[in-house]
Amino acid sequence: MAMRNPQSGRGLSAIARRAILWAGFLLSTMWIGILLGAERPARRDEAVSVRRVPSGDGVNLIVENHAPCDVTVTMIVDGSNVRVTWIRPETETCPAGSEAEAVRIVPENPSRPCSWRFHFKWVKGNVHARHDENTLYLLPFEAGRSFRVSQGYNGTLTHFDQDQYAVDFAMREGTAVCAARSGVVVDLEESYKTGGPSKKYKSRVNFVSIAHDDGTIGEYHHFRQNGVLVEIGQRVEAGQRIALSGNTGYSTFPHLHFGVYSPLDGKRLRSHPVAFATRQGIVTEPAEGRVYTALPAAK
Repeated sequence: MAMRNPQSGRGLSAIARRAILWAGFLLSTMWIGILLGAERPARRDEAVSVRRVPSGDGVNLIVENHAPCDVTVTMIVDGSNVRVTWIRPETETCPAGSEAEAVRIVPENPSRPCSWRFHFKWVKGNVHARHDENTLYLLPFEAGRSFRVSQGYNGTLTHFDQDQYAVDFAMREGTAVCAARSGVVVDLEESYKTGGPSKKYKSRVNFVSIAHDDGTIGEYHHFRQNGVLVEIGQRVEAGQRIALSGNTGYSTFPHLHFGVYSPLDGKRLRSHPVAFATRQGIVTEPAEGRVYTALPAAK
């Protein structure tokens, strides 16, 4: 909730009234920050934050990206009797480890009360990324091994919206999972022990995220507890082991979920169809129920 400034009293000079209003503006900034922190869901290690910096007769909002990868942030500001100047687009990508001024907020009429608030959301990845359609992916398991597709593109169970072009492979827990494409590990989780068919498990999934050279991110999900074999910041090559499969998160049976994603904005992702090099040939649309055999990485 936005905080209103104190009303100015009669008999005060214009300078005094302005001072009171400006103090109220800063106080509202402080309280809005407190309220925002209470309302915004906690993110992993608070990777993205917004800092409020008083400047002249207004406040600047600075987006800080503490993550080891690009993130896309969408910010919304609204209020009463304020002028909002966007220094960068409302949705924009912040490079890894960067900070940038996003917006400046000043009273529209300094002699009248004002109030404002903001909130933001972010996702991993670059909103300007364009998937390289010429890239051939390996199957995300060891060469020579074969696994069945339990859910393919446009799967009716969960593969719609942002997961439209994801693929699930049924596999026993503890199976070695390999990078389907080279890249850098930018995020991971391995602390969760269980999963289930309830949506309450959606956020309780063990995973590895690998950023590719074209800005897209490969997501590998449902690993066993303590089953991740790589570290954040590590460069991995296609075919390299990255984790052991499991059944954590929103899952009805042990399997591997794989997909390649990029942001639409700070709230939504899109998935990309990919082509796999397999022993059965190049597969552009993995068919549910079909078994595919992995090839070794090209040397």
